[in-house]
Amino acid sequence: MAARHIYILNQYQRIDRRTLLQASSLQEAGYRVTILAQAATDAAHALNLPAGPTPEQMEGITVERIKVEGRDPRYRWLYRLGRLGLARGSHYAEVLARGLALLAGRNAFSRIAPRYAARAKADLYLVRDTNGLPAGIAAARASGAKLICDAHELFSELPNRYVRLRRGYWRKMDRQLLPHCDAISTVNEFIAEEISRRSGVKLPTVIYNATNPPLGFDPEHPADLLRDDLDIAKDKRIVLYQGWVDRGRSVENLVMAAKYLPEDIVVVIMGGGNMRAELQKLAADEGLAHKVYFREAVPQSRMVEYCASANVGLIPYRALSLNLYYASPNKLFDFITAGLPIIANDLPFLRKMVLTEGLGMISDLDSPAGIAHAAIILLNDPQRLAEMRANLRRAAEVYNWAHEAKKLVAMYAEVFAAAQ
Repeated sequence: MAARHIYILNQYQRIDRRTLLQASSLQEAGYRVTILAQAATDAAHALNLPAGPTPEQMEGITVERIKVEGRDPRYRWLYRLGRLGLARGSHYAEVLARGLALLAGRNAFSRIAPRYAARAKADLYLVRDTNGLPAGIAAARASGAKLICDAHELFSELPNRYVRLRRGYWRKMDRQLLPHCDAISTVNEFIAEEISRRSGVKLPTVIYNATNPPLGFDPEHPADLLRDDLDIAKDKRIVLYQGWVDRGRSVENLVMAAKYLPEDIVVVIMGGGNMRAELQKLAADEGLAHKVYFREAVPQSRMVEYCASANVGLIPYRALSLNLYYASPNKLFDFITAGLPIIANDLPFLRKMVLTEGLGMISDLDSPAGIAHAAIILLNDPQRLAEMRANLRRAAEVYNWAHEAKKLVAMYAEVFAAAQ
C-alpha cells in the first residue's frame, strides 16, 4: 500500500520550526509529506507562474510554492486609485485600498491555494491557524480527504492590525470552521481549553513547541559563542533575549534595564525585527552601547548552542492580548534544551513551566528597573542557579521534540484509523 500523503498548507513564505519538525516526524513515521507555501515576492518560479516550479527540498521535505502578490485581486481598481492618489502626492487612496483589502477577510493565498492543493489528491491536509482553514477545507472537500488544524496561536486574539480590525469575524470563523476538522492540535493546554470552550470542539491535542538538542551538544560545557561573536569580555555575565524584536515584547525596557545593571552584567538582543534599528539608536543615545549588544538572528539549528553561552534567558512578554497572555514561545523550550536559567513575566503557561519545574524565576518584567532587579537577584545567587541548571537538565529529557513527536504521530494514526 502506498504511503499516505499529507499536504501541509503554510500560508506564509517562511516555514517555521514547528511546521518543519511536524513534517519531518510524519515523514519518518512513513507518511509522504509536501508543504505548500508562498513564493518570494520576486520569485520567477512557482506553481502558478508560466515558468513552473523549481524543485525545493527543506530538511528532506518537498516544498511547493505559489506566487501571492500580497494584495487582494478583488480590489485592483482601488489600488489603481491609490496609485493615482500617490501621483498627486497623497497617500490617502492607497491607505483606503489597503484597508478595504484588509477587511475582505480571505486573502489571496486562501483563494489560490485550494486549486493546487486539491491537485495533489492528498489523504490529509494540515493547515496552520484559523486563516488557513478556508483553503484547507476547500482542498479536503475536493479530495475527500481528512483535515487537521494546528493552532500555533489563539489566532482571533492576536494583537496585530490584520486580526484586530476584524476580531469578531475571526472568532466567528473559529466557531464555524473548526468543527469541520477531523482533529485539532495546539501549543499548550491553556489555548486548547480556550479553543474547545469557544468553538465547541473536542479538547485539542497539546503538542509543545519543543525542540531537540544539536548533535553532540553538551549543556554543561557549551561553546562561548555570544562572547566570541560580539567581543564581550569573558568576565561579563549575559542576560539574553532572543527572537523577534518588536513592540509588545518589552525589548525597549530591556535596553533601558542596562542603566540599572552593574558593569559586569550585559544585555544581548539576538534576532531580527521591526524595532532593531530603533533599539540600537536608543542604546547609543542613552550611553548604553557598551552594555547592550545586538546580534543578527542565527539559524534555528544553532539557536540552542547560542542560548547556552548566556547566563540567563529572558521572556519579558506582556499580556497585551489574550494570545500573549497564554504565550508558549519557542524560546522557552530553546532555553530548556540549552540548560539556561529563565526569568519570565507572570503569564499562566510560563508560570506553570518555570515554577513547577524549577527552571527559573517569575518576576514583574514590565519596567526597566523590574528587569534589572530580577537579573541581579538571580545572577548573584550561584546556589539557586546551580539548582535551576540541574532542573533544566532533567526537564530537557521530557520537554523535547522526540517526546512531542510521539503525540503528533499518534494523533494522525487515530485520525486515519477512524476512517477505516
